[in-house]
Amino acid sequence: MNTPTRTPAHDRETGEIVQPGNLPASYQAGNQSLAVQLAMAELNQDVVTARSFPRSVSTVMRNITELVMLDEQTAKECVYAVPRDGKTIRGPSIRLAEIIASQWGNCHCASRVVHIDRIEKYVESEGIFHDLETGLKRTARTRKAIAKRDGGVYSLDMVMTAGNAAASIGMREAILKGVPKAVWRQAYEHAEKVIRGDVTTLAERRGDAMKALLGLGVTAERVFAAINVAGLEEIGLDELADLFTMYQGVKNGDTNVDEVFPSPKQKGDEPATLKGKLDKLAGDDVDKNKNAADAAKKSEAGSSPAASDKPGKAGPAATGQQPSSDSSPESDDGDLIADANRKGRAAYRKNMNRKANPFREGAERDAWLAGYNDEAAKDGDNSPEPGSED
Repeated sequence: MNTPTRTPAHDRETGEIVQPGNLPASYQAGNQSLAVQLAMAELNQDVVTARSFPRSVSTVMRNITELVMLDEQTAKECVYAVPRDGKTIRGPSIRLAEIIASQWGNCHCASRVVHIDRIEKYVESEGIFHDLETGLKRTARTRKAIAKRDGGVYSLDMVMTAGNAAASIGMREAILKGVPKAVWRQAYEHAEKVIRGDVTTLAERRGDAMKALLGLGVTAERVFAAINVAGLEEIGLDELADLFTMYQGVKNGDTNVDEVFPSPKQKGDEPATLKGKLDKLAGDDVDKNKNAADAAKKSEAGSSPAASDKPGKAGPAATGQQPSSDSSPESDDGDLIADANRKGRAAYRKNMNRKANPFREGAERDAWLAGYNDEAAKDGDNSPEPGSED
């Protein structure tokens, strides 16, 4: 019996293999590209090396702490802080993550920009961490906005900067998720203590922080708004630590000044104290009353087209188009006082009685009567009102 041939069939014109299912297993393995073979060989060698020389967790913890505490500047760069909704969020920075990855060893970490969306206005990056010794692999995707204040999109250079910042954040998150927190928590706490300092040096370090921020073009008002304090004297140890970490983030390019120190709103802000809120409410009431009084004066000084063009009680009746006391083509922009005044004038022109006032009390009743009396005074009408004898 003849055995089927295992020679792959080829396309006579292109030379491509058209029957891959007939290929032997060894042929497919040997037909891989050189780049794939090199990548597989490199990964296999890294795994073999990692398992041949396993890490010592105690040594890793000691080395991380020593590097973090190497000097004050290094400790400051290991913590980041950003304001969010009136609160300051603080955590380990990308600099600390780099120290952790370098001392953890036997691992791969990388980051890249995977998507730029100019419609939704964000850039997305991905961070990767691969522990060769344990086989653990972590990925973290982060987004960063690329929208301007006016709703436009950043320029190309700013989009690239935002992408790099998002890539750093993604790699930081991947590393911190891949390496147990128990390994680097002690080093992080030491860094926070160095940044916070003590009360004896608070005034001096507070002045140094403000000078450094002014060098970045950040005004004192923006600084106070970012850490939610009223003035320089209210900056304590925790707020000072936040300022130092915010400064380091801007200086390293992980964020920008507008994101960390946004400009305080000039209008529409709610006062922080009870006295300020009461003053604001009182001011709003005064403004409303003033606007209502101005509208009433304008309405009394002027006259409707029916009253100014055709004086006399029978003016509107002669044209056959009498204005109604309930509606008019004139617009009062929602001013009830001016509307009541206009209706009073219209009632007089319709030869209605003063007792026909639809408003029984309040400022609207007085405005209706004022409009009615103004029209009567223009006609010089001192006779009894129709129906007044009833």
